[in-house]
Amino acid sequence: MWKIAGLSLALFAFGCDDTTTNTQMDMSAVVIPHNFDQINTQILGPSCAAFSVCHSPEGARDANMLDLKTDPYTALVGVLSENVKAKGEGTLRVKPCDSAHSFLVFKLTLQQNQDKDTGYGDYMPDTNPHLPSAQIQAIADWVDRGALKTESATVTGKTCLLSTDMANTTD
Repeated sequence: MWKIAGLSLALFAFGCDDTTTNTQMDMSAVVIPHNFDQINTQILGPSCAAFSVCHSPEGARDANMLDLKTDPYTALVGVLSENVKAKGEGTLRVKPCDSAHSFLVFKLTLQQNQDKDTGYGDYMPDTNPHLPSAQIQAIADWVDRGALKTESATVTGKTCLLSTDMANTTD
């Protein structure tokens, strides 16, 4: 009985982080993704696309937000951001081989919310603590490798795997 209650409490605590601070969770519990499939199933799907007010088809339709459930890869890679500031700068949501100029990485690393019309808007995940730095780094590494849709489940590193011509076609 106590084991079930303890597990329920642990699941509740993990799913309902304190939204009043930007502290990161215990790194021993953090799963580090290596490729897009893992990023999608371990981070984007459960953290971003699973809620109707966020990046689900319903949230995208109702709040004019990005749909990360229907086809997250196509919605992210090589697509111009809709944020006013980022769009004016020509910033792509994910710019292959260039995490430093990818809006997804901007949103994950913002230290505090910004005005959505003059800045980059809210940090993601909105109203929750930032993702652990190791997960953000894994996403940045995936972008830097070329934001490939299909890679090995154990791939690591951040060296661009696209030719220079292919990496520049998303400008």
